[in-house]
Amino acid sequence: MTTAKTASTPAPAWPVTIGLLVLTAVPSLAGIARLVSLASGGPVSAENARFFAAPLPAIIHIISVLLYCIVGAFQFAPVRRYNITWHRLTGRVLVVAGIISALSGLWMNQFYAIPAELQGPLLYTVRILVGLGMLASIILAWLRILKKDVASHRAWMIRAYALGQGAGTQVLTMLPPAILLGGDITGFPRDVLMSLAWVINLLVAEWIIRRPQFRQNKKPQQVTAS
Repeated sequence: MTTAKTASTPAPAWPVTIGLLVLTAVPSLAGIARLVSLASGGPVSAENARFFAAPLPAIIHIISVLLYCIVGAFQFAPVRRYNITWHRLTGRVLVVAGIISALSGLWMNQFYAIPAELQGPLLYTVRILVGLGMLASIILAWLRILKKDVASHRAWMIRAYALGQGAGTQVLTMLPPAILLGGDITGFPRDVLMSLAWVINLLVAEWIIRRPQFRQNKKPQQVTAS
């Protein structure tokens, strides 16, 4: 007599989740500090005056990005593969948070008076492309899952998450040069280093998507036992 039983051997994905949470930590703390500063009314400087002049877009953006990056990190945890209800629920949260994050980011980039030393034409253009790319990736991921195309859905969500994690990688691209040069980096070099973070994230995302393991069937295997 033969019976079928389900064998599940989840990959050790928790290090990925932990790594993404660490990557999120510094910009998350900076975002929380910004919220506290806005709530307390200062101090106001030339660098942050735009946030006090119109705080609502910044508040919306910070909260949505925090939610997107933190919840998104847990989509890479092993439990995600075996609890479809949890995955669908958090997936809806991610879609809403991601769209709000992208739209609020585009609004701030377009309408905030950002000092020239903090953003030049290059970074302005890149931020528009990132916001639009994130929106497009989330929409395409949603359309793909409606057609039950799980592999394409996952690929587009990974791209969207990579774009949303730009601030975390910017800490890595900006901090070492700032330490070496002994001061803040401004102007065109800042534009380049900030933009480089999104390039790195997208390259890593494409590497993950193109790995042979990514396209493998993720359904539990049927093992025959006698």
